[in-house]
Amino acid sequence: MGREVKRVPLDFDYPLHKVWYGYQIGFCHEDYTEGCARCREFARVMGIPMIKFDYAPDEPCPDWKKYFKVDPPTGEGFQLWETTTEGAPVSPIFKTAEELADWCEDNATVFADIKASKEDWLKMIQGGMIAAEVGGVLYV
Repeated sequence: MGREVKRVPLDFDYPLHKVWYGYQIGFCHEDYTEGCARCREFARVMGIPMIKFDYAPDEPCPDWKKYFKVDPPTGEGFQLWETTTEGAPVSPIFKTAEELADWCEDNATVFADIKASKEDWLKMIQGGMIAAEVGGVLYV
């Protein structure tokens, strides 16, 4: 895998080139020091309410059992994501597939360093699969 297009809200507020929290979330007691902050930030972006637990009365946590979602929220916008890691947005959000294809022609690769024309990007976006064929090998 290399790239995919996600339909996200036009006002989706998440930084580019940062792995989406929902693909990393380990719930509680993660092995890195930013675990709680990342967990709370993911809950904020997703609109998940916070609740207090007896073991941490001063630090509320997201109410995962009722509201957990892995994927980012869906919407009308078009955004290119990389999928060679856990998954991160790599483009701004556009209102149309044509606008995203135009941006991708100059600013994105299909896979590794493989580029594509605006027309090819639009076909891939509309077809639902970002792929490149080089020497008979298909990269998706």
